[in-house]
Order: sequence, then structure tokens, then C-alpha cells
Amino acid sequence: MSESIKVSARFPVSPERLYRAWLDSTEHGRFTGGGADIEPVVGGRFMSWDDYITGMLLQLDPGRRIVMTWRTTEFPENAPDSRLEVLFEPEGDGTRLTLIHTDIPEGEGDKSEDGWIDYYFEPMQRYFRKIAAEERQPHATHAAAKRPKPAAKKPAKKSAAKKPAKKPAATKKSAAKAHGGKKAARRKAAKVAKKRVMVKLARRAARKSAGRAKVRAGNARARRAIKRK
Repeated sequence: MSESIKVSARFPVSPERLYRAWLDSTEHGRFTGGGADIEPVVGGRFMSWDDYITGMLLQLDPGRRIVMTWRTTEFPENAPDSRLEVLFEPEGDGTRLTLIHTDIPEGEGDKSEDGWIDYYFEPMQRYFRKIAAEERQPHATHAAAKRPKPAAKKPAKKSAAKKPAKKPAATKKSAAKAHGGKKAARRKAAKVAKKRVMVKLARRAARKSAGRAKVRAGNARARRAIKRK
């Protein structure tokens, strides 16, 4: 006993565009992600997903309908090929793609339905959305080129920057005076520093002298005490 399923999805390209892509080996491989080899004539061989899927084209109605045999490597060896009808119907600015899959071996229906969604419809959506965006872009560019460009605004004239007033040059006399003042300040600072050093040295010498005097006085007292004895 065989099973049948029907699945469909909408794609943002014309029926003719989708029909051509289905029968083109290179593009079929691109929108599924697996290798494909297709002879686009009645009786031609069909191979997809690197020989996982094989079949033969039975009927071709350009831009509208494809009928073909379909089998996968998971079909039982004694099971006949299944039958696939691919319908391309205009829907808005895109296409309603409907797959009527019949004569599927018993127990393979759910798996086939999941396979169509996961390995065909989802990658096809990504691929054809990108194609549609690329096809729309040249029209948008052409329309933009036709629009008159707004007149370019002339840049406002910049007011001339005012030059800073020149400072009066210092006279030689005032410069010499300033230089002399700096020298005098340095000399004065040096004198103050020298005076501080001299004061410190004098105090140190006084402390040493006082210490020696105490020592001498102590020695003298000691000698007098010895004489008395």
C-alpha cells in the first residue's frame, strides 16, 4: 500500500523563473545545497542531492507543470518509483509551488514531507529571496538615477579671520632692564643662601669650641685635685 502527500510554499519569483531553476543542474544544486544533474527534456535523467534522489522527467509544460518519477536511496529495493507533480502557479508578485507526491512506499510519507520542507523549501526560500532582492536592486538604482538631483547649495563665504593685533616689540632698554633684574634676583638669592650656610657653620664651630672648653676645664680641675693630695 502506497502513501500520498501534498505540500506547497510561496516564492518571490515568477513561475517561469522558478521553472527554469528547477530544471537547471547548477541552479538546482545551489538552491538545495546538494549536487544535481538534470537533462531538461522529456525522458531525461534527474539526479539531486548527490544521487540520493533519482528519477526521470515524464511531462514538461514550460512555466506551469513538471511530472516526473522520484525515488530515494531509502526506498525498499522492490518498491516502484514514486510519482511527483510539480505545479507553478502565479500568486501576487511571486509563485505558489505545489508538490503532489504519490505512490510513496508505505511508512515513508511523513519522512518525505519533512524532507521536502527541510531540504527543499527552506533552502529555496533563502536562495530566491536573495535572487529577488538582487533583481529589484537595478530597478531601484535606475529610478533613483532618473530623479533630478537637488541643486547643490553654494557654501557660505567664510568671513576673513581677524588677525591678532601685533604686540609692541620690547625695546632694547626694557629687555636689558628685565635681564638685569633677573641677574640681581639670582645674586640676592645666592647671598641669602650663603649667609644661611655661614650661620650654620658658625653655630657648629661654637658648639665644638664650647665642648673643648668644658673638656679643658675638666682636665684642669682634675690636675688641681691630684696636687692637693
